[in-house]
Amino acid sequence: MIEARRLASEYKIDKAADKAREVLKDDPTIAEAHVYLGVDRFRANDLKGAEAELNRALELDSYQAAAHCELGYVLYQQGQLEPATDHWTLAARLDPTSPRALAGVSLSQFKHGQKEDALKTFDKVLMYDRRFADAKFLESDKGPKWSGQLLQDFELLLATVPKPNYP
Repeated sequence: MIEARRLASEYKIDKAADKAREVLKDDPTIAEAHVYLGVDRFRANDLKGAEAELNRALELDSYQAAAHCELGYVLYQQGQLEPATDHWTLAARLDPTSPRALAGVSLSQFKHGQKEDALKTFDKVLMYDRRFADAKFLESDKGPKWSGQLLQDFELLLATVPKPNYP
């Protein structure tokens, strides 16, 4: 799983998913491996397949922050803001330094009309990963590869974010 984790951190999700499949052959109860498969399916726009893998990860480990985070994105892409919000909020509590979880929370706050809170939360996102301020990164293969309503709504949020003053 170490190699899969490294690949995922570099957004080489297809390769991380391949490693996860290998690991699952020996032990199908590794929640983190199901997360990588879920993210791979999400990036392929297989939302039902992604949801199934991420739910399987949560059945195996209900404290798996990445599974909650990624399931939030899947649900959001399916038009389910409230369940997505619940998963992002829990993911951010479980892993308060996850830029992906914090980005989901920020998007949820923005969609709920809480612009000031959304901007404060997004400032935390940028402290951990400034690439989230670039829509081209968000939709690229070298990033989360967001698309559709998720990317459109995130671009609306980005349009309200002051440019960071980080060195």
